[in-house]
Amino acid sequence: MKKEATKKKATVFKPRSKKRQCLAEIPYNSIESRHPLKKRSASLEVFEMLPSELVLHIFLFLDPKDLIANCQMVNKYWNSLCNTSVLWKRPYMKIDLRWLVRCTKCLVERRSKGKVYTGMLRSNLLPVTLRKVYLDITNAGYDDGVPTSLLREIAFLKEMDHENIASIISAEVIGKVVYVCTEQGDFNLKDYTRRYGIGDCYKVTKPIVQSLMRQIFKGLEYIHKRGIIHRNLKPDNILVSNTGKVKLSDFTLSRMENVPHYAYTPEDPKERERSGREARRLWYRAPELLLRKEIYGSEVDIWTAGCLLAEIVLGGPLFNGENEIEHLFKIFKMMGVPDSVYAKSFPAWEKITFADAAKTKDSKTYKTLVTKLVPAREQVLITLTKIGMVIGEDGLDFLQKCLDTNTSTRISASQALSHTFLSSFSSNELYLQPMLNLENEILPFSEYLTRQENITESMRSILVDWLIDVSVHFEVRDETLHLAISYIDRTLSTIKVDRAKLQLVGVTCMKIADVFYEKSKEYYRQENSIEYAYITADEYTPAQVVAMEKQILNSLNFRLLSPTILYFLKRYQDVCKVSNEVKSCALYLSDLLLLSYGTLKFKPSLLASAVMFMACCCYEFPEEIPREVMDFNREEFARAIEHIRNVWLDARTNPQFSRFESINLKHQFISPRSLWPPALERRTWV
Repeated sequence: MKKEATKKKATVFKPRSKKRQCLAEIPYNSIESRHPLKKRSASLEVFEMLPSELVLHIFLFLDPKDLIANCQMVNKYWNSLCNTSVLWKRPYMKIDLRWLVRCTKCLVERRSKGKVYTGMLRSNLLPVTLRKVYLDITNAGYDDGVPTSLLREIAFLKEMDHENIASIISAEVIGKVVYVCTEQGDFNLKDYTRRYGIGDCYKVTKPIVQSLMRQIFKGLEYIHKRGIIHRNLKPDNILVSNTGKVKLSDFTLSRMENVPHYAYTPEDPKERERSGREARRLWYRAPELLLRKEIYGSEVDIWTAGCLLAEIVLGGPLFNGENEIEHLFKIFKMMGVPDSVYAKSFPAWEKITFADAAKTKDSKTYKTLVTKLVPAREQVLITLTKIGMVIGEDGLDFLQKCLDTNTSTRISASQALSHTFLSSFSSNELYLQPMLNLENEILPFSEYLTRQENITESMRSILVDWLIDVSVHFEVRDETLHLAISYIDRTLSTIKVDRAKLQLVGVTCMKIADVFYEKSKEYYRQENSIEYAYITADEYTPAQVVAMEKQILNSLNFRLLSPTILYFLKRYQDVCKVSNEVKSCALYLSDLLLLSYGTLKFKPSLLASAVMFMACCCYEFPEEIPREVMDFNREEFARAIEHIRNVWLDARTNPQFSRFESINLKHQFISPRSLWPPALERRTWV
């Protein structure tokens, strides 16, 4: 029977000429129905006779899931066709990341980090890294939406475009999994430096060190000017290409630097014994963090960069304490005890000048250094001498400025790029420019309500008023409230929302802003969705909140760094040195503008300048006003002033006074009911 079937197959499907026989010429009934397996095999054989271009065209009509799960498993020929880049370049179809990336190897798997794979994009064969984070597993078995670290990382990377920052290709939430696709480096910094030897054979030159450090500091300058602190720099998180191109990656612990500063969540609040991986992270942590300082800024990244500089030169870590106490001893042994506060707890190690270690050994300066360090700190002398032999006197001076235990005098990224060791090329880009650029990219459509069939200005105003009340009861920061309103307006610009779901959109946007901006509580099981569902009087379930969160994040494309009035206002106030009365009045006006749908017609940077101008008219003007604060068109500025004045008067005279009750209670310490718009004749700063 087997031989007969084989023979029949050969007879029926034998081509009649050298050319391939067209599929239409083969009679379907000629395939014996009593041999289903042979029928499938014969069909495949005929299919493979077709030109590959035609087969690919047929495959284009299939769902990506079918191509991956079924078609590519048939045989090698189908597998090769399914991985042809043409199939995955479909401008008319959105292809999920789970199908678009071809994973080749699992690099790491951890509860908080998820699974990290190397792979390539099927559309262009670009090497990438794909991270799959399971939302229920990361939060002790309960899906509470996207966690803080992941939300911040994606949002920050979405707004970064720099040659020394690893770029994000895409991010999606699908069910209970977040997929994050980023570019892949050839090496991390640790593996890259191994090419220069291991142990006693390790040798690196000054130009190589300068090249690597220059790129690291260019990346740091870029993120610091955007108000972002990395907080997790280490060799594993610095990607290096074969040609020595450096990119900073892994922004899971990063956060916005607040103006003014307030306490942050500790980077690594471990009360238990650390694993080896966690202990290695100690090697790059600034001493102020080990001493539990809660208010800090970008200077913690500079300390880490200094440690990396020494590690590149030495081929191993500069400080490698097994625990926090041992690590602090090693730091102070080299740097000296910082001040009298800690002098009683540590030996009286005198501060030294690193550059002296690069002097000739018969010089008076070097001999004085030896006297200070030998015998108690002899290893410090050996280490500094070894580093000085590679990077010289200017390099040691640069290293000491990076590792200054006094945070107020520690060098900044911009100053580092101007140091003689790295040569002088520093970006003169305006600090506010990144957010100014975003105003033209991601602001909501100013007339989006014309696209919403069942939502009115009044309904939006009621929702914002309720969220102001929620922000007070939840004790969230003003920035969180402003971000939430921005997310609402941007969401309503892109998604049609039913009237019954408007409150759900509002409370979900508040949850997203809370998770993104507030202190991280990720080290414990999160139940934010339960809390935010509860404040709607259980109108919605936690599952509905989480589902809406995923829809909104995909709609916003994870671009959460929204330019808000408050963002610009706080920075204007910081450079102008205005009084507390002006700050309080301006904050009240910025909150008041959230209630008005007409506010969307103006850019936040313009409104922030106009708000501060109005507040100054009520109290006093600063002695000096930088150009950035008043660099606006006179007519636009006048229209913004008129809009603020109208909203302010509406809050004082509108018969629906209860609509402003929440905002009046929030700012009751300035008695907003007694505040009226000031006279503006012959006053301007534009």
